[in-house]
Amino acid sequence: MTIGQHIPRVAILTAMLFSAQPSWAQDAAPWDGTWNGTFGKNHPWPISVSIADGKVVGFTEKGVSFDVRFAKVTPTSVVFGDRANYTVTLTKTGDTTASAKVHGRRGSGTASLTKS
Repeated sequence: MTIGQHIPRVAILTAMLFSAQPSWAQDAAPWDGTWNGTFGKNHPWPISVSIADGKVVGFTEKGVSFDVRFAKVTPTSVVFGDRANYTVTLTKTGDTTASAKVHGRRGSGTASLTKS
């Protein structure tokens, strides 16, 4: 095979790679919005997760904002936290519903969220 025969294959593979990247972002876009729910059984309190452009941009619990230091958004789940104090995992249960698992220094629990 000559160099001239390799160039079209490399060009096709490069084009496929770059054309696939926007679809990855589009797959995470259904998460964009504000997801609200309650956490706790005996004395439930509000939690809210804001996602924009496929990135977690805010997390509040009882109206208090928490730093988001890492996040991974996929079409079916979102995992985020601050690596030291808490981690939250959201899992899609419908177009506008998700379940949440929260792990923190004081334990862990679950919540149901809806997109508003």
